[in-house]
Amino acid sequence: MHWYVVESGQPTGPHDRVAIERMVALGRINAATKVCVVGDTAWSHASSDPVIGGLLAGMANAGMTARADALLGASHPPLASTPIPEESLPAFTYGGASSLGRKAFKAKWGVLVLVALVYFAIAYALSIPGAAAEMLRKAAEESGGEAPAALGLDVIGWLLNILVGGPMLAGWAIAGARTVRGVGYVGDLFLGFQRYGAVVLAHIVSLLLMGLAFVAAMLPGGIMLAVAVGEEDLSAGRFGAVGGVAILLVAAGALAVSIWLLPRLMFMSALAADPSLPREGVRETLGRSWSMTAGKAPAMFGLLLAYGILMGLTVILLCIGLPLIGAPLFTAAYGSMYAMVFSAGHPTRPGR
Repeated sequence: MHWYVVESGQPTGPHDRVAIERMVALGRINAATKVCVVGDTAWSHASSDPVIGGLLAGMANAGMTARADALLGASHPPLASTPIPEESLPAFTYGGASSLGRKAFKAKWGVLVLVALVYFAIAYALSIPGAAAEMLRKAAEESGGEAPAALGLDVIGWLLNILVGGPMLAGWAIAGARTVRGVGYVGDLFLGFQRYGAVVLAHIVSLLLMGLAFVAAMLPGGIMLAVAVGEEDLSAGRFGAVGGVAILLVAAGALAVSIWLLPRLMFMSALAADPSLPREGVRETLGRSWSMTAGKAPAMFGLLLAYGILMGLTVILLCIGLPLIGAPLFTAAYGSMYAMVFSAGHPTRPGR
């Protein structure tokens, strides 16, 4: 367990149990000191925390002079550069995240450009095996032959997108969140590889759950469409009506999953990777993602859709709109949403 502690009006940490004991012994933590357990979203007084409150009571009973004398040579941990969780970011709303993203875009444009460029360059590289497989298939169709190597390239592409793309997607969210908080840098993109196994597992679970949900939601319309196509005596009018209803059902199912489920699972890999959050198993990560996005999914989807469309429109700006405006602006909005929904992406870097 780790804690943030407010000292001289500024949060420090995260601190482990040993550091907290030292701070209590030195008198740097008293009953009124504000503390926050990593992963929580609100501050409380040290006396209210079960662990720190017990340490304070123990020191009061035993006297702290001898203990403090033994620890006076300990180094003082650095102050965090900005406040954390609820003291720095308001509760998530569409308008709040959009405004925060725009402010970050103006204040940290250079960092956001670099983060977006590196992320999309790696994402493009990961798509090369799939693109090569498609080229082989087209060449085989034109020559009347087969392309057995295309399947191998597809498998390589799928594996790369899971084993490399998953951690990179996690790092993209964290890098955006940390940039919004004022301390992001390009290296944050690779934070997903520090807790690699947990991040990949969380990514796979999120993909499986979303895939199953899409299949289940679109199944009724798909069955209706298959029945319509399979009818032996179909007039154009009848197929048009039945097929039209089936297509509408398929589209409605896909849209429902996109609005209500996709935002609730898409940040699982980022939560598993975020160094400002405790290490958790995939079940706990799923629970955190599910509980903290409750009631927020439609607004999250709306934010993603709006900034995704805006990013697409910037492609027409002399071919430089996407890397210089669209991609960094989307990264800022994406990071703002992650930071505000989960109160995560704290600026203290790993190992500091």
